[in-house]
Amino acid sequence: MRSGAEIAYGDHPAGYVSQPGEVVNCVENHDNHTLWDINAFKLPLATAAPERARVQALGLAFVALSQGLPYFYAGSDLLRSKSMDGNSYDSGDHFNRLDWLGQDNGFGSGLPPARDNAAFYPLIAPRLAAPQLKPAPADIAFSRAVFRDLLRIRASSSLFRLTSAEAVQQCLRLHNTGPAQNPVLIAAERLGELAGQGTAQRLTGAGFAKLLLLFNVSPVRQVLQVPSTVAHAWVLHPVQRAGDAADRRAASDAAFDPAQGRFTVPGRTAVVYVLP
Repeated sequence: MRSGAEIAYGDHPAGYVSQPGEVVNCVENHDNHTLWDINAFKLPLATAAPERARVQALGLAFVALSQGLPYFYAGSDLLRSKSMDGNSYDSGDHFNRLDWLGQDNGFGSGLPPARDNAAFYPLIAPRLAAPQLKPAPADIAFSRAVFRDLLRIRASSSLFRLTSAEAVQQCLRLHNTGPAQNPVLIAAERLGELAGQGTAQRLTGAGFAKLLLLFNVSPVRQVLQVPSTVAHAWVLHPVQRAGDAADRRAASDAAFDPAQGRFTVPGRTAVVYVLP
C-alpha cells in the first residue's frame, strides 16, 4: 500500500494537504469533457440512459459525501453535455447552453467544433447518433432529485464536514481493504465521537453515533460483511429511506443483516447507513 505522496501526478506527487478544508473535490470541471460526455466514451456503448444517469449520480455522491470542499460543475445534476466537445471555451451557446427546465441535456447537438475534436470524430459521431446515450427528461429529473438528496444527507451531519486532519484520522475507518478486497465496493465508516482525556466526546452536529458509506460501482449488487457491525441497529439514512426518496433502488434493494453484519448494496448505487 502506498500513500498519496508516493503516487505521481504528472511531475508532482499526488500527495495530501494538511487539513480537509484545503481539499476541493470534483468529478468534472469547465475544462475538458463533462462527466456525461466522458462516460459516453468510457461506459459500454449499450448502457441505457437511465443507467448512465445512475453512474452520474454515483459520481456526484463521491463528491457530496467526501471530506473537504465539494465542487459541482454547473449542470452536473442535469446531466450536462456539450455534445462531446472537449474544449468548449470558444464554442458558443450552442454547445455550452444549459436547459434549466431539465428537458434536454445538450447531447447530440451536432459534431463539436473541429478545432480540438476532429481527431476524435470517428468515436464521437456514432455515439452522438446512438439513442441510448440521449437522456429523457425523466433521467434528468432523477439525477437532479438524487443530487438534492445527497445535499440533504451531507447537511444532516458534521461527520461529512470534519474540520481537521486529526478529526478525520480519529473518525474514519475503512473496511473492505487489503489483498482480498472487493475492488468495486468502497466502505467507509465515520465515528461520531472523538477520543478525549479518558472519555469520548460526541462531535457537535454529528447527528448519529456512526455513519457507514457504501459505494458500489458495479452494475450488479454486492455484499459485504463487516464483523464490527454484528448485532448493531444500523439503518438506512433517513433521507434515503423516506417515502419521497429519489433513489428507489437504494430504498428497496439495500439491506443490512445484523446477525451476520452483512450489507447488500444495489448496483451503481451509493447508500448511507447510520447508527443512531
